[in-house]
Amino acid sequence: WMLSVDGAPRTETFIGQYSNFSYAPGGTSAFGSAVYELTLSYVGAQRERALVLLVPEVYGDFTLYVNGVVAAAGGDGAQVGIVADRDTRLRLEVRNDEHYYSGLVYPPVLGTAQQMANVSFANALSACVLVLGPLAAALFAFAVRRKRDGDALARDFGVLCAAFAVAGAHGLIWHLGAAGAWWYAVEDAAWTCVLVSAVSVAARAAGLAWTRDARPLVRRTARALWALPVVTLAWALSIPALPGGIEAYGLYQTAVRVGCWALFAVCAAVGLRDRTDEARFVLCGCAVLGAALVANLLDNNAYEPMYGLWQSEYAGLLLVGVFAWMLVERVRRLRLAAEQVRDLEVQVRAAEAGLRHLRSGEEATRAARHDLRHHAAALSRLIDAGEQERCRAYLVELSGQQEAEAPLRYADNLVANAVMAAYLAPAQAAGIEVRCEARVPAELPLRDTELSVLLSNLLSNAVEACERIGIVDAYGTPVAVGDEIGTLEGGAGREVREIVLRKATGSCKATLHAACADGSSVTAVDMRLPGYVVTKKATA
Repeated sequence: WMLSVDGAPRTETFIGQYSNFSYAPGGTSAFGSAVYELTLSYVGAQRERALVLLVPEVYGDFTLYVNGVVAAAGGDGAQVGIVADRDTRLRLEVRNDEHYYSGLVYPPVLGTAQQMANVSFANALSACVLVLGPLAAALFAFAVRRKRDGDALARDFGVLCAAFAVAGAHGLIWHLGAAGAWWYAVEDAAWTCVLVSAVSVAARAAGLAWTRDARPLVRRTARALWALPVVTLAWALSIPALPGGIEAYGLYQTAVRVGCWALFAVCAAVGLRDRTDEARFVLCGCAVLGAALVANLLDNNAYEPMYGLWQSEYAGLLLVGVFAWMLVERVRRLRLAAEQVRDLEVQVRAAEAGLRHLRSGEEATRAARHDLRHHAAALSRLIDAGEQERCRAYLVELSGQQEAEAPLRYADNLVANAVMAAYLAPAQAAGIEVRCEARVPAELPLRDTELSVLLSNLLSNAVEACERIGIVDAYGTPVAVGDEIGTLEGGAGREVREIVLRKATGSCKATLHAACADGSSVTAVDMRLPGYVVTKKATA
């Protein structure tokens, strides 16, 4: 292309060599006008050929002439159909008075209609990747933060992804025809936000002092970095009204990039020194930003296509990928730590429950020792009086009381012992017969939380079933141990000694039986004793 800026002599250039008119020969400011000219020569068997010219976004108002005829005009780029013969002259007149960048930064593309359709599809696909991918990562980060599985690092990563999605929406905005001075300002502010949030993520990953609550003054000072996107937005919006500050704006952008990379490098160094789990990710991010910065400085703001893409889209997308991987690893590690904390909490509660059970056992033992002298004196008097049967009955009663006391230790495993004490001791105190023989090792492949839930469910169901077991007589009156029952025809009542659950002969079913003092047993049908009534309650 032949380029002439503000009427200066024409000079040969390639598209992307100069990011604004001030860098071109004869240019003094980013504001002004320029003329790009190119002659296409077609050599082929046919006399002429129909082609499509894709004009990318032009920074400023433009008019495209094909062989002296206006083919397109505006500020948002266009696809122009041309008929190429031996010589086809292209002339692009551009005027910029509202943005730091000016003229053609991205090269036009010429090809057949099918080739241009493929290029358009590739452009749309890349735009979707640059927008939808970071947006999905941002939603993931915010969801992690909301569920409390992550920390402030997840929030900062979400801000980074959202800002990158805004900055990457350049192509979509261009296709919608909405690009303008306001959008350029938003885009620049979004890139600044990407840099600031990247530094914040790196600082939190490295565990810098300003990320901790113990340094409020340092934290407030560091938060001032988040004012940079606002400054960028306000400055970019003021460029059309204050054209004299456009060169200062370019220096400001360079200073922001260098400063953010320097802070990023500090974070990487601190992470490596402290050997944090995220140090390798911070180091990779530092290398990505460093490569982008070097590319920017090497071409002196001349956005040659490869350098330009690496400075922005490629570097930003790779940075999002590195930090996304880091966040996934961090969330996994935080969840494992949370599970360990829950296991410790279960162990602490188990120890507290075991201590309470032990103290209650000690109190019962102390009371039994106090009563032992009384029992010995009573037995001595019965023996002296020759009451052998009463002495035997007294001993049987004492033995029953001893069996009714809950043991101090059910198993060697601390959690299992605490759970069994929490359920079995109250059940035994409520009159439920408990026979427990547990062999639980001190160490198990199960986590303490899993063991606690498993045993709690089993014992809770067992105790509840024992509490619900009950039978009634023919009229619906509850039958309890100690009651006397008799037939509907009358006759002597029989005392109910126990109510037991027995497996039915030759079947997998079980039945309830009321065992009486005279050795007989009455089988319940549907929890009812058919043909029997309560003749005397034990509490009467």
